[in-house]
Amino acid sequence: MPFTGRAIYDAGVFEGVAEDVSETIGMISPFETPLLDILAAPQSPADNVVYEWLEEELGPNTVATSVTDTPAATYFVPHVAGTAQYPFLQAGMVFENRRTGEQIQLSNVAVNTVTMIRGFAATSAATIVAGDSWDFISDAALEGADVAKDLSKSRSRLSNYCQIFKKDIIVSGTMQAVNMLGGIGNEYEHQKMARMKESLRDLEKALIRGKISGNTIGGNAVANTRTFRGLRQSLTTNITSTGTLTPSILDGIIQSAWAGGATDLDWIICDAVAKRAIDSWNTTRIQVIQGQSADEEFKNRISTYEGSFGQQKVMLNRWMPSGTLLVISSGRVKVIPLKGRSFTHVPVANTGDSQKGMIVGEYTVEVKNEKGMAQAIGLT
Repeated sequence: MPFTGRAIYDAGVFEGVAEDVSETIGMISPFETPLLDILAAPQSPADNVVYEWLEEELGPNTVATSVTDTPAATYFVPHVAGTAQYPFLQAGMVFENRRTGEQIQLSNVAVNTVTMIRGFAATSAATIVAGDSWDFISDAALEGADVAKDLSKSRSRLSNYCQIFKKDIIVSGTMQAVNMLGGIGNEYEHQKMARMKESLRDLEKALIRGKISGNTIGGNAVANTRTFRGLRQSLTTNITSTGTLTPSILDGIIQSAWAGGATDLDWIICDAVAKRAIDSWNTTRIQVIQGQSADEEFKNRISTYEGSFGQQKVMLNRWMPSGTLLVISSGRVKVIPLKGRSFTHVPVANTGDSQKGMIVGEYTVEVKNEKGMAQAIGLT
């Protein structure tokens, strides 16, 4: 008898038995959106495809010198990140050299240069090295001093584009008419739900990895589509490239955001590499729970990190690029819909023997004070 691959009881009368197919369809594709779920809700929608917001900052807490000077020198050029800061300084201000401890008092402020009193308050004058950081301590004004100058900084006007997300749905008349396996009573409604999940998933991915490519209203070529700037492209000030992630390195990453003014950092968003690295720090604190049946539970997961600069929840996000993490304030990141353009189903007139429609939405991303957030790349 030739080999059939079937046991004897597979043949005969059992070939006429009806199929037994589960009434539930298993979804095997990932579609979770954990980052969208924790962000603050926007207070109002966007009114234009170019969405704008304002940021302002106080006077500098620290300035840096750009040249090397002797202990006798009485002037220097103050910078912050390469930008001259003289417009926001005035006579009487007291600074302290972070490296030497010398304090100085400004006696005059001119274009690109400030004149100073060296060794202020009985501190010792020392050589000034290019790049020295000087911490602003306080103003010290004379009695009856008049208003000297406006120290206010111009507000920054930031923007991002609204991006259209669209998923098409086409279901033939036949597919609508036949009985479907898996408990599907209406194929079109099933596809609507699937496309909505895809749209939300895509919005989460763009929120993390989107790069801006903006055009105005109109344009009928693919090159005219608008895309918004996501978190990774928005966070430009504090970027750390490192290999092995350690608690000390993570504290340094968080510190860079703290130094930028952040006091509200609440989430660390990790890819699998970063999450496993953080979880590995728990190996000396393994918890073993032994129940009545002698079962054992091994725990090696960190869901909250508390370091020198506060406490942050740790999120594993499958949409993060490999070897990256973000340190963010969820209250300063908002996903904002264009007015009347939140995700919705739009039916389309039938042409031919099919039912058509689309899931469409238009969104942008607001990231406030990116200097107060951070990211790490190159993790292994």
